Amino acid sequence: MQKILRRVATAERVAAKRSKTKDLKWFKKERKEQSQEQIQQLEIVRRELQQAKQAIKDDWELGPLAPRLDVGAWAGAKGAIHEVRFASSGRVSLAMRNRRCRWAGGAYNLNLAVGDRVVLVDGPEKGQIGKIARIDQEKAEVTLDGLNKSNIRLQPQIRLPTDPASFNIELPLPISSIRLVHPIKDAATGATRDVVVNQLVHGNMVSDRVTGKKRWSRIVPGLNVEIPWPKKEEADVKDYKCDTLRIEVDTKTFVPTLLRPPMPESVIDELRNRYSRFRTRHDPAYLARLEAAEQEKQDRRKLMDSMRTPLQEYHRAERDRKKKKGKPRLTQEMLEKIGEVMAKNMERTRNSPGIPSSIAFTSAQAAVPPTPTPTPAPEAETPSQETQPPPST
Repeated sequence: MQKILRRVATAERVAAKRSKTKDLKWFKKERKEQSQEQIQQLEIVRRELQQAKQAIKDDWELGPLAPRLDVGAWAGAKGAIHEVRFASSGRVSLAMRNRRCRWAGGAYNLNLAVGDRVVLVDGPEKGQIGKIARIDQEKAEVTLDGLNKSNIRLQPQIRLPTDPASFNIELPLPISSIRLVHPIKDAATGATRDVVVNQLVHGNMVSDRVTGKKRWSRIVPGLNVEIPWPKKEEADVKDYKCDTLRIEVDTKTFVPTLLRPPMPESVIDELRNRYSRFRTRHDPAYLARLEAAEQEKQDRRKLMDSMRTPLQEYHRAERDRKKKKGKPRLTQEMLEKIGEVMAKNMERTRNSPGIPSSIAFTSAQAAVPPTPTPTPAPEAETPSQETQPPPST
């Protein structure tokens, strides 16, 4: 048992080591790919910055003789940035995500939602207010509606002939570069005005055991003011000709009676396989098909029996004769004959010159079964003189 336990422990250690090595290889490979993507993105940024500096220098020194930049792949997209710079490449670590979301409650329980009004605290558009259009939880970045826009160049291979060479779209921003803006009523003056919230914490957290989702409130520490979550806009659903109307769904078209089941048989066949072997009720046609298949198997088995060779027929007849005869029994004559043969064998063994007489006599004694000796009848025990009682005086 101890040997089995040692083998199991060794196998577990080997499996854990192999899994750890595999995970480490995958982590190194992913980290290498992310590093290469980041290096490529930084190289593109560095090259575009050098090209912009050279263009300014050429315009200053050469004037009208400066080389044209609005040609080739950049035709119609002068001043735009490369499409690789649209979003940051690679995966952001958890520590970086927590640093970016520190003021908003952390990366796990982020106190921001789509539709919140925020203000930019970094960049050239510092101080402008906009709404959150999209939140990227994996990179802790947000996209603001109408802010931080830039011209992105698209290659001719990924755009239609009628599309422009560049698009003016919003670029994502880290959450650390924005702050929440919410109207709060001043207790002293009673006036309501927009306030920049620099810190948010979560409270009244409720976890749903069924769905695993969490709900909480976002509170401004120090003021103990709860900021409500933005209301979700209802989706504008349009009706089309192919849609099923609500009145058609609510109209009752089938009324069950006592003469038929509460659900049509066609619906039952659609919901459950008509020919399933787990059904307790089947159609007569299905039962007839099963009986025909079973009868076909029996006929085929009979056909195979009728196609035996003569040798197979002989062997089968011999087996049947032996079965009818039953097990053999030893008669008195057979036992006497066996005894004679054993006696002759013992005599031959005893008279052979190569075997000592003692060994032959021993083997003969072992071969001949011992004859039972009659046991004498037990005599009545007479009490001895020592056990007789003394004479009375």
